[in-house]
Amino acid sequence: MKNDEKIDIKLSMDVDMEGATEDEKNYITAMRYINIAEHMKQFEDQDKYFHRAILYLQKIEGNEYKELITELKWKKYKARAEGKIGLYEEACHIRDKAKTATDYYSAQALFQRIAKYEVKHPIPQKFVAPETFEKAQHCTDSKEQAEYCEQMADAVNAKQRRKSLVASIAMIAVIIAVILFSRTTEARRLLASAYYLVGDYTGSYQKHNAVYERSGKTDEGAYNKYLDARYKAGLKAVEDGDMATAYEDFHAVAKDNYKDSSAQLFAIEQEYLKNTPLSELVQFAGFEWRVLDIQSDKVLLIKDESISGIPFNENGNDCTWSTSSIRTWLNGEFLTENFYKEEQDAIIENTVSNTENPYYKGVDAGEDTKDKVFLLSVEEAEKYVDQLHETKTCWWLRTPGAAEGSMSFVYPNKEVMPYGYDLTTKTFNTKPAIWVSLK
Repeated sequence: MKNDEKIDIKLSMDVDMEGATEDEKNYITAMRYINIAEHMKQFEDQDKYFHRAILYLQKIEGNEYKELITELKWKKYKARAEGKIGLYEEACHIRDKAKTATDYYSAQALFQRIAKYEVKHPIPQKFVAPETFEKAQHCTDSKEQAEYCEQMADAVNAKQRRKSLVASIAMIAVIIAVILFSRTTEARRLLASAYYLVGDYTGSYQKHNAVYERSGKTDEGAYNKYLDARYKAGLKAVEDGDMATAYEDFHAVAKDNYKDSSAQLFAIEQEYLKNTPLSELVQFAGFEWRVLDIQSDKVLLIKDESISGIPFNENGNDCTWSTSSIRTWLNGEFLTENFYKEEQDAIIENTVSNTENPYYKGVDAGEDTKDKVFLLSVEEAEKYVDQLHETKTCWWLRTPGAAEGSMSFVYPNKEVMPYGYDLTTKTFNTKPAIWVSLK
């Protein structure tokens, strides 16, 4: 009997031991350990605390607790035996059903737990029922079972590594094949159709366009499918609220008058026009325009990036705005080639007032005109100077300069130059202006 065994649990002091004899203290402590043992779930803990209770009862003088000690030994060894049996059966069940290395490792851990406990905690036959003792003897091979489970886990791991290696090699081969195949025209065509079927219209039109480009732009079937997929990509972008992407998609297919793409495009532009504040940029007809003025039913725009290479008057003769070739070009070729029907219809044909230079009198300004596209006058440029932005080059106004053959202009820093410059110069640029209806 190990009376000096260390007690590693703090017992609750429900009973005041002050004034109790040593035997009474030992009895109270033993009762507490019995209570603890009966509330333990693991058999190792039950075994330990029944053992502690027995030790304290054995310290009491006399043999009055001999029967209780014997009863506790039966409980102790029964818990030990039944606990081992239950744990062994659980480990065997996991082992027999094991499919992965993790399963075998789980069984191994339980067998090792039994084997480790068995070394210092044998089961004496006299304190255990015969049938229980017989079952407990089957647990004595726990060490061998643990080693077997470890071997099986290692074998499964090795097999899995071989499978992974084969799978990796196969995957690499597939990837290489896909890469090689994906570079072919047929692969792009198949991918384009697959994207279309799953509703990825952006991926579809990109692949159809790649097929069209690889054909030297001769595969009309691929191009028609590109138009259809890109149109539907635009519709989907509208549904998703991605108006910038929708604008790009409809603008791309509107060039071919595909379905109602130009109308879809204009509907987006109308919303842009209604919601863009003064001085900010707005998309219209594929260009960026600066908002100069906003009225109840219309908005004044000026093209943000000026146009180069367009002379004020093609033949170099003196002229006014009304007789200039630049007016003819803006309201003819520029208008018809860059604006869709819906956009042209929305641009207001307004009366363009052509008055003489407010600073230099006497130079003919020409007749008033009816135009959709025009250049600003000196007065308008000065009025909207806060909305204008600096440029890289000078740009023309429609107001004549101080002398015949000259036209006013705006300097890159936005300074209006009413004195004018020789209209035959080819270094000045053009910034068209338009009034657009918001109705």
